[in-house]
Amino acid sequence: ENHLPYRIWSNTANQQYFRRYPQQHFKFHLVCYNILSQALLEDNRFLYVNCLRNNLKWYRRKDRLFRELLRQDADILCLQEMENYHYENDFRPTFMQHGYDSIYLKRTGDKSDGCCIFYKMNRLRLIESKTVPFYQKDIRILDRDNCGLIALFQPIAPNVSSDDIFCVATTHLLFSPKRGDIKLAQIQYFLAEIDRLAIKDPYTNSYYPIILCGDFNAQHQSPLIQFLLDKYIKYDDYRCIEISGQKENSIVNNRFSSQLPSNELLPSSFVTADCRLVSSNNEPILPKCNNRLLSAILTHNKQFQSVYDLNNSLDVTTNAGDVPQFVDYIFYTQQEDDPYRLNLLSRFDLYKQNQMIDIHMPNHQFPSDHFLLAAKFALKLRKINKQ
Repeated sequence: ENHLPYRIWSNTANQQYFRRYPQQHFKFHLVCYNILSQALLEDNRFLYVNCLRNNLKWYRRKDRLFRELLRQDADILCLQEMENYHYENDFRPTFMQHGYDSIYLKRTGDKSDGCCIFYKMNRLRLIESKTVPFYQKDIRILDRDNCGLIALFQPIAPNVSSDDIFCVATTHLLFSPKRGDIKLAQIQYFLAEIDRLAIKDPYTNSYYPIILCGDFNAQHQSPLIQFLLDKYIKYDDYRCIEISGQKENSIVNNRFSSQLPSNELLPSSFVTADCRLVSSNNEPILPKCNNRLLSAILTHNKQFQSVYDLNNSLDVTTNAGDVPQFVDYIFYTQQEDDPYRLNLLSRFDLYKQNQMIDIHMPNHQFPSDHFLLAAKFALKLRKINKQ
């Protein structure tokens, strides 16, 4: 088996600023990782025919996952494809011994896995959390069993004020490359739920800093990811298969993939086109517009940046089925009114596509078919700056 070199951390230019004023910041370390559900591995054995059978056994993978995650010593772990049984019997007790508490959401229906967030109890206080199952029985486009988790954290540190809160959200969007319409509706709904939890003051439209991460099942230059970064998409310009930009071998699928609708994806009585939930205390500011031309547009108001460079990226976040792709992300908000509120200090570098030759995952070195993503941030504390 080939062995890849150890990954290294790369510092950003913000590191200088942080070093100058360390006492004004809370520094924390976040991991995002699709750990590969054992049930999904068993159901999709054909993807792993090139892997050594021993490396696919759960007891081996579990020990390697523990080692990899605990070596990071992160403050926050956002994990996808976590099976309910493994969470309750393996991860939760083990990580509890290492000082982590956690929140978990299993996917709906007969799916055994879900998302979870572990956090260090001596470093962070969980202020509020929200489980977001994407399945909504009355909304046809939200008929899949994917889900997301949102948490509001407050640092446990001297000089922390009640305003020093940040939001962490993690999700695992639908895989199906053909159903970009569903993926877009899922992210529209998830952004609306994030909006509700992360809004600090609805009158001034101010938000706590947000970190959004997970497995988006979308390539880095896809319309779905561009929507997060650009805050805008006119979705009836695309066919369903184009939204996620995933590699799809079947020409037939490409040719017959349907166009996205020219009307609203989600009913505007549920989620507005600017990705806000409709509730009595959060009236949409704009009057409803019945113009069909405007109804195929989605917008949001979060200034997301990517931890990893997405321009012509040859980086790899998954090698599932020996196809290297970039589908996992960590985004964070840079607020226009306070650009230094949340600083990215460093990122855990990814491997490149040309390093994936003859690499079959899971293997002795990597217990999942995804790579672990990690970043270090500094939250600027409010209280000190007012003195």
